[in-house]
Amino acid sequence: METEKPVITSPDQVLVRVRAAGICGSDVHVVHGTNPYAVYPRVIGHEAGGLVEAVGDNVKDLSPGDGVVFEPITYCGKCYACRSGHHNVCRELKVLGCSVDGTFREYAAVSRSQVYKFDASRMSCIQAAVCEPYTIGAQANWRGNVQPGDLVLVHGAGPIGLIVADVAKSRGATVIVSEPNERRLAMAKDFGADYLVNPVKDDLDGFIAKLTGGEGVNVVFEAAGVPALLEHAVEILSPAGRLVAMTFGKEPIPVSFKALNAKELTILGTRHQYEKFPETVASLPDRLDRVDKIITHVFPADEFKKAFEVLADKNSGAAKVILTFD
Repeated sequence: METEKPVITSPDQVLVRVRAAGICGSDVHVVHGTNPYAVYPRVIGHEAGGLVEAVGDNVKDLSPGDGVVFEPITYCGKCYACRSGHHNVCRELKVLGCSVDGTFREYAAVSRSQVYKFDASRMSCIQAAVCEPYTIGAQANWRGNVQPGDLVLVHGAGPIGLIVADVAKSRGATVIVSEPNERRLAMAKDFGADYLVNPVKDDLDGFIAKLTGGEGVNVVFEAAGVPALLEHAVEILSPAGRLVAMTFGKEPIPVSFKALNAKELTILGTRHQYEKFPETVASLPDRLDRVDKIITHVFPADEFKKAFEVLADKNSGAAKVILTFD
């Protein structure tokens, strides 16, 4: 649709010309009406890289032409979550592409606090659009307190599962990736997976028992979107293990509190991210070999229908699909 070009309305705003935006699974849920947090009508999108078009009078550290990525969330800074360092679950949380208009558009005017500068001489806007998904992987690993020497199991080798595996490996963990799609499973090797398991063909529990002498894995990330794997995780975790639940189901998911208490397990939710952009922007240029592998399809924005179809096609080989606004 055609609409008026946004303008800066406060001295702390930045006008960004969006050059590239990734399609996230949550965008698909908003389109299908299955995202419980979406408010309509809505311009979707939150994984984006662009160039500064103009800045407000109070913005002194950015100039037109600078490359920036978008921070999708804003928060009140006053509620209990914000006061305790969990701004990402603020009671007044606003999210680009969900509760406020997002980045599937040529221009966006946002607060200075919602953009981070990246080195445009080291990566493109298309590559920079993967920054936000990497912050999700960083947040999940922080929540799981992944430490050097930990044995980590990642369920799912979609884009987020691959990123979680990559970040876990960079934190010194040994990584198992479980994925029934052989093409995606093969990709996991490039993202730090030490062991690849197809749970349809292989005995995952038996593999873990043999590898750990029956102790179990230390951290499980459920990034496959299969609620039953959350119930199963408490059985394969080691004592003092951690489960990071990246999946939510429509119905309550049963968990054995016998296993939970006997092994003193920790179950952790994870949502968005908090303060993960600076470290991610700094580290992403050194991950461009993986970034280029995870970006499997790029479409001009006017081919968005085809882009969504490719993303939904399990046989397309799609991982991260990017729309460009040239």
